[in-house]
Amino acid sequence: MEAKPALSKVEGENDRVRRAYEKRKAKGSALADRYSPFNKGFLQSVQERERVLLSMLARTLGTTLSGKQILDIGCGIGATLLPMLQYGFQAQDCFGIDILQDRIAAARKRLPNMTFQCCSAEHMPFTENSFDLATMFTCLSSILSDSVRAEVCRESMRVVKPGGWVLIYDFRVNNPFNPDVRAVSLKELRRYYAGCRYITRTLTLLPTLGRIVGKYYPALCSLLSLCPALRTHRMTMFQKPTAGQNPA
Repeated sequence: MEAKPALSKVEGENDRVRRAYEKRKAKGSALADRYSPFNKGFLQSVQERERVLLSMLARTLGTTLSGKQILDIGCGIGATLLPMLQYGFQAQDCFGIDILQDRIAAARKRLPNMTFQCCSAEHMPFTENSFDLATMFTCLSSILSDSVRAEVCRESMRVVKPGGWVLIYDFRVNNPFNPDVRAVSLKELRRYYAGCRYITRTLTLLPTLGRIVGKYYPALCSLLSLCPALRTHRMTMFQKPTAGQNPA
């Protein structure tokens, strides 16, 4: 019997990610309740993330976003692209990619005026210098391979314009109960985006604590999130250098 050809590191990692999301899908309503906007603890974390995101966008791209193009890498069903319309991006300038076909199908149905493609983040079907902003929301942490993470980051920088930005929101600490994700440190990100200017901020109250406290005392979540030791995520933006720009 002829042996099957070995998968490349990228193909193997993408295969592992697909299996991890199949396991996640099997959990069904338990996860749906955890990430429901009616969950007060989760809602507080979403609102905090939105405030930090808007602050960073104002500092980098400005407050007039119409006409600027955005690519969401690991877009899922479009949940992180949807609010971009409220911020000022136009639907025809919003693009998303994901390796899961069912999520891309759901995103196309939900946001028919945006452009979605099912493809690997390591080899994106876009020309160089296409976007003003590329975003990754809890995307890199789903990739356990260092070399594949590095390739995704290289691709994200390739497709943004000189002077454009890559925004990453992800775990900065490991979740001991989820072996399918791994934290992304600032040191690691700086290595992937060497020579880029950046801004960064920690945020997001420890989710387990937020869900418990938020159920009874939602206002307390905001106070607890002021403690750096209780923040589990980081939002960082890296700028692609322009000609003549001094490296970071």
